[in-house]
Order: sequence, then structure tokens, then C-alpha cells
Amino acid sequence: MGVRVAYNPQLPYKGLWVAERSMIVLRPHLHPVVERCTLAHELGHAACGHVSTPPAWLHARQEREADQYAARLLIPPDAYAAAEFDHGPHPGGIAKELGVTTHLVEVWRTLNRKDHP
Repeated sequence: MGVRVAYNPQLPYKGLWVAERSMIVLRPHLHPVVERCTLAHELGHAACGHVSTPPAWLHARQEREADQYAARLLIPPDAYAAAEFDHGPHPGGIAKELGVTTHLVEVWRTLNRKDHP
């Protein structure tokens, strides 16, 4: 993919995709799970060819696509099934077992609903 990763302690966000430089910038000292999920999300921006500063009408779509990429990357279906078997439908328990945020568990669930296109 040819993406570089840098850390900037003054970054006001957890992470940022800078398309013009093919660079992901992360805020240092994030919790390891948050850093992992943020990196996967920003890789989603790169993989989807997103621009750094999209117009307002495009921003929400790009964020959704990056979240979906991260969920697919970090949550294999068999691992999700095993975690759900162990923890029931509780997203916190599933997230902890899978090493992801509850947000990504919810994104994964939306992607894998039977009625999702």
C-alpha cells in the first residue's frame, strides 16, 4: 500500500489520513486497542482512495467506508462467532476478546446483518 505512519503529540484527533503524502498520523500514547482500531480505520481511508479534506457531503460516507474497512480487517467472522458464543450479544465482552473497540463490533454487526445489502 506504500503508506507511512508517523506520530504527532499535538494532533487533536486520534488519527488522520494525509492523502497527499500517503501518510497516516496518529496521536501517541493511545490505548493499544484504540491505536490498533484507529490505524485500521486510517488504512481504510488509504485503501478506499479517500481525499484528506472531503467536502461536507462526502465526509460521512468516507468515515463509514473507513470504519467498514477496519471492521472487516480486524474481525474475522469465525473469531466474532466464537466471541459471541462466549459472551452472548454483549458488545463490550466481544470487543475485549477480539481486541477492538465496541464501535467496530457494532460496525461489523451492521455489515453482517442478514438484511444488509
